[in-house]
Amino acid sequence: MMDALGAEGCVAAPSVALDTGRSWRAYAALALGAVLFVFSIWYQVYGDTRKDAAAWRDAVLQSHRQWRLRTAFLFLVWSILAGFCVPFGFGLLVFVPVWLWFVYRVTRGMILFRMHRVA
Repeated sequence: MMDALGAEGCVAAPSVALDTGRSWRAYAALALGAVLFVFSIWYQVYGDTRKDAAAWRDAVLQSHRQWRLRTAFLFLVWSILAGFCVPFGFGLLVFVPVWLWFVYRVTRGMILFRMHRVA
């Protein structure tokens, strides 16, 4: 893991030549996932994995890609579980913490990406 980090220990060297717009679009899609998580999962799995080979060499972009994929997948799984709990009367008790966790992950990921740090 140390080889993915920069000389400072927690900040990777910025790479100007890479297209970071894709990552911003991916975070926007992930934020939309709070309401439209099917689109978000599709974009994370299909759209975000079609990156150039140069993007895979940047530790920050690779770290944030994995962060978004895990966030989207776990949000989908926990949302489905919450949907199954609705008939039993405690679906909302499951979904509210899941939604708050999702908002936290998206916000933290965007802040770390803005600071160009590994998530």
